[in-house]
Amino acid sequence: MYFTAYEALEPSDLNRLKGVLEEIRLQRGIDPRDPSLEDLARDLVNLWLGGFRGTEELKAMLTPIDQHLVQ
Repeated sequence: MYFTAYEALEPSDLNRLKGVLEEIRLQRGIDPRDPSLEDLARDLVNLWLGGFRGTEELKAMLTPIDQHLVQ
């Protein structure tokens, strides 16, 4: 998933995205050195640049569809 945007991320934006990434990492039990974490970070930034700005909205967008079916 890739979006084109000409908007720069501000430090506060990066802090919010780091917080969301850390919550997802802990929730999924992903090791901080796992390369898949970089993919999640990339997806988060792309979602942000695509206009998804809410913390819960971002987490929901990164939740796999099969997890929604279980809940």
